Amino acid sequence: MGWHQPPPLEDPVVNRFTDVLEHITPRQTDEYAFVGDSLLPQQRIFGGQVVAQCLMAANQTVPASLEAHSLHAYFLRAGDPHEPIQFDVDPIRNGRSFSTRRVVARQHEQAIFNTSISYHVEEAGVSHCFDMPQLPPPRQEADDLSGFRGATTRPGDPNLIDLYQIQRQRITEYRAEAQPPMGQSWLRVVGPLPEDKGMHQAALAMISDISLLSTVFYPQPHQNPMKHFMAASLDHAIWFHHHGKMDEWVLYDCDTPWSGGGRGYSRGALWSQDGILLASTAQESLMRIKRG
Repeated sequence: MGWHQPPPLEDPVVNRFTDVLEHITPRQTDEYAFVGDSLLPQQRIFGGQVVAQCLMAANQTVPASLEAHSLHAYFLRAGDPHEPIQFDVDPIRNGRSFSTRRVVARQHEQAIFNTSISYHVEEAGVSHCFDMPQLPPPRQEADDLSGFRGATTRPGDPNLIDLYQIQRQRITEYRAEAQPPMGQSWLRVVGPLPEDKGMHQAALAMISDISLLSTVFYPQPHQNPMKHFMAASLDHAIWFHHHGKMDEWVLYDCDTPWSGGGRGYSRGALWSQDGILLASTAQESLMRIKRG
C-alpha cells in the first residue's frame, strides 16, 4: 500500500502531483512514528494535505493485503505550514479481515488533527449503487484559477488548488442570490500518476477536502461568502468504495442537507466518468457570521 520517498527538498520544484507527494509523504522515524512537511506558501495547512498524510503514514503500518475502506477525522487546531508535523500511529486493532489505525498529527507538542482509519481485506459480496448524475462530460482544459484565492492564502500567493497541483472545472458557480445547496465540479490531479493504489487513494483523500465546505454557502445570498463568514472544516469522513484514477477527471457531487448554530453539514460523492462510485464523503464545517 505505502511507498518510501526520500527526504523532501529544501525548495521543492512542484510541477505535478507526484512532486507534491514526494514533498509531503511522511518519513518513518520509528515503527509507528512519522514526520512530514507542508507545501509553501500558505497561511495555515490545507486540511486535505493532513488527511492524505495520515492515510499515507497509516498505510505503511499495515500488510499489503489490507486496504483502507473508511476514514473518520477531526480538525483540532490550525496547522503551521512552516513547522514539521509529527504523526503518531496507534495500531489499535489487528484482525484477520479488519484492522484499525488511529493517527494523531502534532505540532508544537499539541494535537492538530486526529483520525481513525479502518482497513479490510478484499472480499466478494452482493452490490448495488445509485446512478451517477447525468452531466455534460468534462472539457480537456481546466478552469483558469489565476484570479481565485482561498481563505488560507495571501494576495499574490498561488491558491491552494494550484499549489497542490489539482485541476478543477466548476459546474456550479456562486451567484449573488441564494441558490440550492448543491455543488458539482470535475477534479483531477496534474498527472500522470503511476499504477499505485495507495498513491491514487492519497490523491482522492486530498481532493475530498475541496468543495465540501463551500457547498454550505450556496443557500446564502453572497457571491463571496468569505467576506461575510468565518469558515473552517470541523470534521471529515471518507468511505472508499472502488479504485479510481485520480489523474483523470472525476465528478465531485456535493450537497448540504442542513446548516444551523454556526455549523453546516455537507455530503459528497466522487464518481469516475464511466459511472463508478469511487468514494462517499461527509463533513461538518464552521460557518460563523462575521460581526462588524
